[in-house]
Amino acid sequence: MARRTKEEAEQTKQDILASAQSLFYEKGFARSTFDEVAKRINLTKGAVYWHFRNKADLLAELMRQKFIEHKEKISSDGSKMNSLSDIREHFKLVAQSIENDADFCRFLFFVIFQMEWSESVANRVFDQLTDITEYTWKTLKERLTFIQKSGEIPSNINVEDLTILISCLWRGTVDSYISKRYPMSLSVVFLQGFDMLINSLKLESK
Repeated sequence: MARRTKEEAEQTKQDILASAQSLFYEKGFARSTFDEVAKRINLTKGAVYWHFRNKADLLAELMRQKFIEHKEKISSDGSKMNSLSDIREHFKLVAQSIENDADFCRFLFFVIFQMEWSESVANRVFDQLTDITEYTWKTLKERLTFIQKSGEIPSNINVEDLTILISCLWRGTVDSYISKRYPMSLSVVFLQGFDMLINSLKLESK
């Protein structure tokens, strides 16, 4: 009986997240309420509060699940990148997976261009997602450090700066692709930028 109750509670939580996602897309984060989230799935507002203290907590969990689900679809483990070619291939697979996932693209549009979040909400949300965002940053930095020790990256290159440059290149390319400002292929444009960055560093070090 307890197991069934636990399963039912988890299903209710997932229903709330699905309802909130749909509502956020339609009305925006600021204009959505727990009352509306609850009504869409025939729950009371109290039932929503039982699972989430506030909208920021709900949003953080929605983002966490979306990013984890997307990561699980990618057949590439970032922790196994042992060369610049491995890093390039990893980003290529991630980019192609985004291009082929319309639902995730829609979610990224909501996350990237949701200008109505207050600063306090944004800070609370991203504080709760530190484990996900720091994992990506730390993994890239660790692999670049390893690759530099192997001799593929010149010793005079600052790995932390390189990590920042690649991260900014990725984020900027994704933003441009999701916004549809330019007709572009995410994977093609990012890889061109990645190649130019790496080649320029190698030339500079000579």
